[in-house]
Amino acid sequence: MSVLSGCASVQPGGAAYSEESESDLFQPETFESYGSFVVSAGTDAKPVDMRLWYSRPDQITADTRVIMVMHGGRRDADKYRDYWGAYAKQYGVLIVAPEISEKDFPTGWGYQTGNWVTPDSDSTDETKGERVPVEQTSFAAFERAFDELKKHFNLNAETYDIWGHGSGAQFVTRMIMLYPQARIGTGIAANSGTYTFPDWTLPLRYGLKNTGIEPEDLKESYKHHLVIMLGTDDDDTSHRLLSQLEIAKAQGAHRLEKGKNFYRVNKEQAEQLNTEYNWELQTVYGIGHSGRKMSEAGAEYLLEGKTEEPLFTDDLQVNESYRSDNDSREENELLKGSDDGEESPF
Repeated sequence: MSVLSGCASVQPGGAAYSEESESDLFQPETFESYGSFVVSAGTDAKPVDMRLWYSRPDQITADTRVIMVMHGGRRDADKYRDYWGAYAKQYGVLIVAPEISEKDFPTGWGYQTGNWVTPDSDSTDETKGERVPVEQTSFAAFERAFDELKKHFNLNAETYDIWGHGSGAQFVTRMIMLYPQARIGTGIAANSGTYTFPDWTLPLRYGLKNTGIEPEDLKESYKHHLVIMLGTDDDDTSHRLLSQLEIAKAQGAHRLEKGKNFYRVNKEQAEQLNTEYNWELQTVYGIGHSGRKMSEAGAEYLLEGKTEEPLFTDDLQVNESYRSDNDSREENELLKGSDDGEESPF
């Protein structure tokens, strides 16, 4: 557990107070910069209590910028808040790590795929799987939590920037593809292990079959500024958290290759739709699958505008399993989905 993971903040030179207290004595300016509080982010049909871990600058104004940091599959939001915590004072921004709890949104279906469809939706049996009401998705709950955050700190922010690593990166990319109404300014997806391709022959989490998303809907997704951030050393084909299912390996042999393929296939899709494409590919040299180190690169990009010389350019080759011609995938053996009995980590 992080040394900064307590939910209470401490008044300098005084007694400890809980941020969840209704005491009239509570004044945010007097509290230390690290803390957390719980907001109601659900609906009557699906109640959700979401804890928001934060690090705040010395002064918060109505115009303070919000950076959302998404945790990994362990739901360790406090740890990711700590990775980013020092940047709050350094750059005068509010760092917030929402905790998408296992209780409210169990397994990778609840978190990484947004609770968008039921878990049996990856089956090739057409009678299985169904859409979840949009308001019950973790994407919608996240947006409601943002509204509560604004109330808590008296912010005027109309948008937020968002960064996620690994499982958090999956959340970011799928939120933009499935729920483009999200109020994201810039989104960064770092070192994702699987992606949802614009492929209507494959089920979520690999494609858009039965998601209700049509090709034209992706125009709104491509308007977003999404950064696919890849560590050049994240090229381990047998990483313990990397799915070894054939359907997953078809996206690329490792995370580095998967990200390159995902970027290019979506670029081709945007060209077919004759629409703008505001996604970009950024590489970080010498870093593997490290949330802490990729946090540094993400912060440099978002807060300083710092980038590295591109390693990958428009002449990169796309995995042949993902050519833009949809007809070439009609006989793809990967349509078996994940019904082969293997364990499939997100």
